[in-house]
Amino acid sequence: MELGQLPPGPTGEAAKAFGAYYTDATVARLLVRWALRSPHDTLADPSFGGGVFLATASERIQQLGGDARRQIFGVELDQEVYGHTATMLDSLYSINRDHLICGDFFDVQPQRLRLNAVVGNPPFIRYQRFTGAGRDKAIRRAAEQGVILGKLSSSWAAFVVHSAALLYPGGRLGLVIPAELGHAAYARPVLQYLARSFEHVTLLTFRKKLFPALSQDVLLLLAEGRRSYAEPTAVFALLDLHSASDLEALHLPHPNSQILDTPALTSSRKRLLEYWIPHTARELYQDLRDSPQTFHLGEIADVGIGYVTGNNDFFHLSPEQAQQWSIPQEFLNPAVRRGRILRGLRFTQADWDVAVQKGEAGFLLHISPTAELPSGLRQYLQQGQVNRIHRAYKCRVRQPWYAVPHVYQPDAFLTYMSGETPRLVANEARVVAPNTLHTLRLKFPPALQVGGGFPFSRATAHTPRGWSAKAVAVLWQTSLTRLSAEIEGHPMGGGMLKIEPGEAEKIVLPRFEAGTKKLEHLADELHRLIKNGQVEQAQNLADQLILREGLGMAEKDVVALSQASQYLSLRRQRKLAGL
Repeated sequence: MELGQLPPGPTGEAAKAFGAYYTDATVARLLVRWALRSPHDTLADPSFGGGVFLATASERIQQLGGDARRQIFGVELDQEVYGHTATMLDSLYSINRDHLICGDFFDVQPQRLRLNAVVGNPPFIRYQRFTGAGRDKAIRRAAEQGVILGKLSSSWAAFVVHSAALLYPGGRLGLVIPAELGHAAYARPVLQYLARSFEHVTLLTFRKKLFPALSQDVLLLLAEGRRSYAEPTAVFALLDLHSASDLEALHLPHPNSQILDTPALTSSRKRLLEYWIPHTARELYQDLRDSPQTFHLGEIADVGIGYVTGNNDFFHLSPEQAQQWSIPQEFLNPAVRRGRILRGLRFTQADWDVAVQKGEAGFLLHISPTAELPSGLRQYLQQGQVNRIHRAYKCRVRQPWYAVPHVYQPDAFLTYMSGETPRLVANEARVVAPNTLHTLRLKFPPALQVGGGFPFSRATAHTPRGWSAKAVAVLWQTSLTRLSAEIEGHPMGGGMLKIEPGEAEKIVLPRFEAGTKKLEHLADELHRLIKNGQVEQAQNLADQLILREGLGMAEKDVVALSQASQYLSLRRQRKLAGL
């Protein structure tokens, strides 16, 4: 029997709708080999799709001397997929079709199906598509196990919890799940549930993507020793592998596995990807993060998203469009639309002028709800209604539909989706921006100090507070902060680094006590270097003056931070040698 006989997986919109991305046979063999250890073990796949896990399990059960027709079960929601796969599994792999359920996994009662092992690749359906009665049912099933999932949870989270609920004491859970388990806020209750429900949890991560067509990274979750009591906390281990080919001869436990700090991981005080960098760099970063020599961005700034128009093309006008419709200046706010135009440490009026010529900037149509509308503006809005702009979601829920709310001039911008590294740029042009950028508003009035240090904490009232967004942009250039951005943000499958506002506020920056004048002078030099494409030279200069001279760090420690930051960045972008 060859696994190549299994049906191909769905693609495009069908794959997105069901969250179905079929698993490589190498992955299935590892999980099944790990999960099935006795000729009497029973196993189920909660979303069997093309059947690779069940076919592999059938072969494994036969090797162990068991009976696949009695011991293997599965569930599949898609009726068409169920029909093809169930017929194949019955005829080729001796799996009893009566044990294969066509329906919703969350309709399966734990007391009706008890198992020694559950393996599979549950659907990756994001919250935007994971809606309605099906989502509500999944959330209720998780709640039955004491796991409260919010409505922003993806489908896999509930699958993990409900799968574990089917296990006998001592049972094993082997699943392919998104790497979001290690960083997403909605996944924290799942981590905590695993910690109190199993004796050992091993996470396998990969430097080379397991699913090249999937826009997110995945990991393998192997949880064993199912238990019904909360203490002691499970032992978590991480094994970082190159690719799926490393699974062929893999045996667990592996000598290269790292034991994780379970309480820190389940409380989000540490993130999984911190364990990808060398131990010395990790310990150094943790010491600095908790040191009085550093501060978190959220201590000095509120980070949020830009305004939401409902239709950016309609509400953003070029100077020529504004003139064509005779829209007065009082209804036009200079705006920058995309982060790729932000270079250096500051965005100036001259930069805005250049961005306008490139189509990256222009004017936001900003109208007060009570404003009297001149004729040209009325005509433009009437044309928008002809084009049904007023029926867009964000437009139809506000009164009047054309009054864009929450528009303000931030002190700085932060790119929230970045390639090589996120950019923090002072907003000297005093422009506004949509939610394609994050916005920073300093918590204290930005003003330069006369002498003295560079203050950052409201908790120390005796410390002077004068500073500027440009000065903060200087501190952003160090290797410490670049590493912190990689750790506090999260990598996307396409190689981008995404930073949510809450994550941005956790990013660590160094204090600088040498005086604001020196910092302002350094800002000019770093800005010049970055604008000229000399990004590495700018980082080295910032490290020398801020980390080594300012914080008194040893050169080897600065190098360790730089190398760790570079490693995470290259890994995220799939630019490491051999990938």
